[in-house]
Amino acid sequence: MAHSAGAIIYGFNTSAAPNIRRLASRDQVSIRLYNVIYELIDDVKSELSNLLADEIVEKEMGELDVKGVFKTTKTEIIAGGEVKNGTLKVPALARIFRGKEQIGEAELTGLKRGPNDARDLAAGEMGGISLSTTTRTTLELGDRIEFFTRESVQRTL
Repeated sequence: MAHSAGAIIYGFNTSAAPNIRRLASRDQVSIRLYNVIYELIDDVKSELSNLLADEIVEKEMGELDVKGVFKTTKTEIIAGGEVKNGTLKVPALARIFRGKEQIGEAELTGLKRGPNDARDLAAGEMGGISLSTTTRTTLELGDRIEFFTRESVQRTL
């Protein structure tokens, strides 16, 4: 039954008979025997933590006010603006806002400081951005873009 369920057999202050160990080995069933209860509890917690789905955490990076739009296609936007707070770095995800309404999402693919490529843009700096979109989004002067990253964090019990 343990083999068909993909289960682990735990034992506390006991032993397994040789014929049971042989059957478990043949069917690739793990038998874990412990004499210290805390070790057993730690092992069970570890196994249960591995079954939990990872948690997706969004981390805010910064915000940019659009001061100029240079190119807009179905899948790409090239614009310039001033970083209001934080530090922008590639790669990042972006939410585009007009007033208080979100009008689109995009992915930050490039940064420019003047004519040169930049690794980051800090608060107060002017720079250019390249965004990749999945749907056509029309950017206008005064729009606000919030940049963030998504990270996968393993959950524990």
